[in-house]
Amino acid sequence: MARLFFLVSGENPTLPSSEVKAILEAEGFTYQPLEPLTQVLRLRADPECIKAIESRSALARVCGLEILDCEASAEDIFRNVKKADIASYIGDGESFAVRVKRVRGSSPDIDGLILERKIGRIILDVTEGIRVDLKAPHREFLGILADDRFVFGLKAAEIKADGFARRGPPRTPFSHSAAMTPKLARCMVNLAQPKTGDLVLDPYCGTGSFLVEAGLIGCRVIGSDVKRNMIEGSLMNLSLHGVEPEGVAVADARSLPLPTGSVDCIVTDPPYGTSATTLGLERREVFDSFFSAAGDLMGKGRRICLAAPETVGVSEIGERLGFKHEESHLIYVHRSLTREIAVFARK
Repeated sequence: MARLFFLVSGENPTLPSSEVKAILEAEGFTYQPLEPLTQVLRLRADPECIKAIESRSALARVCGLEILDCEASAEDIFRNVKKADIASYIGDGESFAVRVKRVRGSSPDIDGLILERKIGRIILDVTEGIRVDLKAPHREFLGILADDRFVFGLKAAEIKADGFARRGPPRTPFSHSAAMTPKLARCMVNLAQPKTGDLVLDPYCGTGSFLVEAGLIGCRVIGSDVKRNMIEGSLMNLSLHGVEPEGVAVADARSLPLPTGSVDCIVTDPPYGTSATTLGLERREVFDSFFSAAGDLMGKGRRICLAAPETVGVSEIGERLGFKHEESHLIYVHRSLTREIAVFARK
């Protein structure tokens, strides 16, 4: 096991780190948490897990091998870099660059550019046969200033978010005002912890956002919706991204024609009654009926990740109907809606 760091998105205080941990658990990697920092998740884990994070995560930005961490003072930083075994992270004849990122204005008294140059100078002094290349280096060392600490390591992967933007409007052939964004949809799929080949169900599939994201990480997908136009639009979106569903049907989520225990996990965003139909049900009734039906579809320990208005009290509903509430994350949408992203496991 090695010391790893993950620089994550700052758009939510809890979701990004939880997504990384969920991916590790889904892929069977054990890990030991280290002291966390703002937007920096630090763990002891097998470095092979970085490939899984790179291929699946929506909210991780950089994955790396941690070389050192210390107080965010120039004196402490330079002393620790000099002591570190930098030569073991770069080969003879290779080039390198040093980058420094500052999280939310941390350590404003430290000049990032000066820090980059001086660390680069130290690396040249303590190694042989290497050179600086700021445009296309073989190796990139990254220092992160966060919470008056400095984490320094070798960048192993960088995750671009532009792919998720390309899957959203206006590029998608079918959209709806209530549709989940591709990035949040992928995050929610990961929180449900499906493995490659698992069957992921969205019983309120709408435009197919969850089905697309689950399909793109190698899951089998199946969906339903009470509106035929949503099913037709969902099929268009799935086809555009090369995802072939096991089935997509016009059906009521309360009585899906699926065998008992046939679903590996459920990821969904049930209707709230604003721009989506609830078939005349009150908000709490929608979630009551959902959990009642979902219990028969999943095996013990299998997960549900769903979105709900914070005011619904979805954690209490899920617990009452046979599910263990694992975690929740709040996302402010607008004045009248704070969305709760909740994860449950079948008891």
